Amino acid sequence: MTLFTRAGEAVKNLWQRVANFARGFSSTLGAWRRGLALVTAAAPRMVAVYFAFVIVISLVPVLQVWLLRLVVDSLAVAVSGAAYSVSALLALAVLYALTYVIPAGLEPIQQTLNAWLEDRAVAEMDRRLMDAGIRLTDLVRIERPAFQDQLRLVQDAILFLPRLVAYLQLGLGTALTLGGMLLLLARLHPLLPVILAVLSVPHLIGEKRLQETRFQAMNDRSRAAREMNYCARVTTDPAAAKEIRVFGLGDFFLRRFRSRFATAYEEMSRIRKSHLRVSAWFTALHALALAGGFWYVAVQAAAGQLTLGDIALYFSVVIQTQGRLQNLVFWFGFQYEILLHLRGLFSFLDQAGPAVELPPPSQGKQAPTDLIQGIELRGIHFRYPESDLPVLEDANARLPRGAVTALVGANGAGKSTFVKLLTRMYDPDDGEILFDGIPLAMYDLKSLRGRIAVLYQDFARFALTMRENIEMGALEENGSGVNVEHAARWAGADDVAAALPNGYDTPLTRRFEGGVELSGGEWQKIALARAFVRDAALVILDEPTAALDAEAEYRLFERFRQLVAGKTALIISHRFSTVRMADHILVLEEGRIAEAGSHGELISLGGRYAELFEMQAGRYR
Repeated sequence: MTLFTRAGEAVKNLWQRVANFARGFSSTLGAWRRGLALVTAAAPRMVAVYFAFVIVISLVPVLQVWLLRLVVDSLAVAVSGAAYSVSALLALAVLYALTYVIPAGLEPIQQTLNAWLEDRAVAEMDRRLMDAGIRLTDLVRIERPAFQDQLRLVQDAILFLPRLVAYLQLGLGTALTLGGMLLLLARLHPLLPVILAVLSVPHLIGEKRLQETRFQAMNDRSRAAREMNYCARVTTDPAAAKEIRVFGLGDFFLRRFRSRFATAYEEMSRIRKSHLRVSAWFTALHALALAGGFWYVAVQAAAGQLTLGDIALYFSVVIQTQGRLQNLVFWFGFQYEILLHLRGLFSFLDQAGPAVELPPPSQGKQAPTDLIQGIELRGIHFRYPESDLPVLEDANARLPRGAVTALVGANGAGKSTFVKLLTRMYDPDDGEILFDGIPLAMYDLKSLRGRIAVLYQDFARFALTMRENIEMGALEENGSGVNVEHAARWAGADDVAAALPNGYDTPLTRRFEGGVELSGGEWQKIALARAFVRDAALVILDEPTAALDAEAEYRLFERFRQLVAGKTALIISHRFSTVRMADHILVLEEGRIAEAGSHGELISLGGRYAELFEMQAGRYR
């Protein structure tokens, strides 16, 4: 390689570093602007008052050292026996005393304003995160492990947000005080403030690198931190409390916590030790600069260039300038750490959006109230992101209009995935799903889901009243006369309400006073009522009778047949006593619909369905 080529490569590498630094700085500065805008947007007038207090309190130390000079010079005149004004000296002394009293009086007000701003900023951030969660209209990102790692960092960033206000005040106040001190120091010699400022540059760079290293270490160990958090919570989690104690799992989770903590602690300790070594060097450098400043003041005083007031002024200025420079460096480090977290937070907010393909605004079709042609799946291929294993391969199926279709198959066959595709939580990799002859992707997503009612196998148990838990199924229809009690009767949940202390208005959680916990079967009835309360064209029940006894199952299905009369329904169940009552049955195996027909037809076929049915029915003979 020639010298010219090496020089070219060096220039190229240098340019790349500069470009990377510029991009990183621009991104960080953008996060700072957005964070500040978020805080100010919450209460603009309060912010203005707050920073007015910051400016006053920050400039008082500059006035203080200047008044110290005047007081000392006046005292020197008085001691020398020369004529002096007692009233002027007294006035200076009072003003000097006020520079201590005023900040002490204003500080509680400033702290109160700071607390108000922090509360408003956190509330605004929570609102924006909820809005971002709403924009994640599908499960493509939510079900990925990387999303949970990112979410943990976002939750950490929320904790850093309130510090932006306090540290911004600290930085602005330090900068204002430091600016005034440097101006006073420039009167002694113009190069002194420049020298002191330049000595702080390496410390600034060191703090920046430290924060980047710490942030990256936290990012790399996000999963370990999540595991530690899980281990710390699971021993007191009511849902796991019985098994933790019966099986004696407390020590297991404690050992697991310690193992994850030891790994994370070792890395963070290494980073902190490195920081201490660097800080020791820079502390020595600052001490040297402080000694140099004192030496120069002493030299000027010995030469008769300074009065006693000047000496008091410049000694105080040198001390405060050096202290403020160190504070500014540490502030920069803390502020940079906050901005790194905020950068990740705003990146999360910006990226929050649907992963499934949506029609352009106002161009999506409205879903029909009732289906005419039913639903058809054509050549569906699907595998989950970051997985090489296909779940569905060339799956073809029909859900006839006005019929109850049952979907059966072994665990892991893809039945729940089938539901996720029908509700557009994911889109197929290939093939299409037709909703009344029109591809799902052509419908307005809100309208489409508004015509689908789903009882999921892992249904939600909201920490709300029983009435609210049922109303969740049709919030937008409440003005149209949604009848919670009617839906509860259809689902068999009316007897649950009758046994509650406050009926439908009883909170279904122990988290709040007056609340109760329900059994799995009772919760399933409420989840069924939530599905039934909606005026849906397609009703999907995923394992609707898993927690019900045989009699309750039979009564439910009879009511269900009446409820969905004229509608299209899909039931997923392992219980063939439920499946056999369906009009149409699909057998899902190895990613394909292997068999389709009525119960009688599939039994006569003697295939996979007949085999599964006989295995379950044989246990009752």
